[in-house]
Amino acid sequence: MVASVSGASRAIFALCSLIAAQGGFAAAQTADIGSCLAKAGVENSVPTTSTWAVDTEAWNSRVSPKPSAVAFPKTEEEVSAALKCAADAGVKVTTLGGNRSFFSMGFGRNDGALVINLKGLKHLEYDESTQLLSYGGPVMISEAANHMWNKYKRTLPHGRCPDVGMTGVAASGFGTLSRSSGTVLDNIESVRVALANGSIVDADAKQNSD
Repeated sequence: MVASVSGASRAIFALCSLIAAQGGFAAAQTADIGSCLAKAGVENSVPTTSTWAVDTEAWNSRVSPKPSAVAFPKTEEEVSAALKCAADAGVKVTTLGGNRSFFSMGFGRNDGALVINLKGLKHLEYDESTQLLSYGGPVMISEAANHMWNKYKRTLPHGRCPDVGMTGVAASGFGTLSRSSGTVLDNIESVRVALANGSIVDADAKQNSD
């Protein structure tokens, strides 16, 4: 995920990421999950919210799943609370980063998902002593690349589309440096994730490696 001009180094991938629960979509579920999110202090949007149309506008208007609610967590604890609300309401969960998916996957592949919008968890930091880049939320390729080059004259392997999120490209995305340095995924050192049950775990080669 981070590379020097002469070679690849390792990286920290700090993101609350989640895929979750079971269930369908109904007005009652929307009410339940909206009420639960509000009670937990998580900013949210439901179909009756004035900003609903904007909050659920997909990048590709031809593929527009209809979520049950959108959560806007600002802390890891709020991510956990949102996941627990989804589990209690029996709805699936998806995360929305840069909203740059041809298939609108950030809004779920089917109607009724709880969308966890990660914009409040945006994080981008490079540690020169460890040569590790940590990032989270909807950080775009262009943002990460510009941050590394403009401030540190370093680069990193990534895809070629600048407005794709670093989270999405972590699982794919080939570019100019891929042959010599691999992909973002090849350079990940550790991840911090929120599980479907709401727990937060760190995973690397030594802990939670599965």
